[in-house]
Amino acid sequence: MNIMHPVLRRIDLNLLPVFDAVYRSRSVRLAAEELAMSTSALSHALSRLRSALNDPLFYREGHRMCPSVYASQLAPSICLLYTSPSPRD
Repeated sequence: MNIMHPVLRRIDLNLLPVFDAVYRSRSVRLAAEELAMSTSALSHALSRLRSALNDPLFYREGHRMCPSVYASQLAPSICLLYTSPSPRD
């Protein structure tokens, strides 16, 4: 069984922690702190992810980053990547 969303197969997987952190924290600043990145670096990574997926992914509402409908659809697949157990050797 393949649980990965088909779109996730064609993007830079190094960008997925950025998506995950922003989705969970709803904040660029908090996500950057969690990932030990500058807010500028996180914003740049988020821009690359937005371009790769051709969707804004998050929009600002007050001081919060709210997910787009598409981001909400992708989130369960990305979450599974971080919570699924690693295969044993």
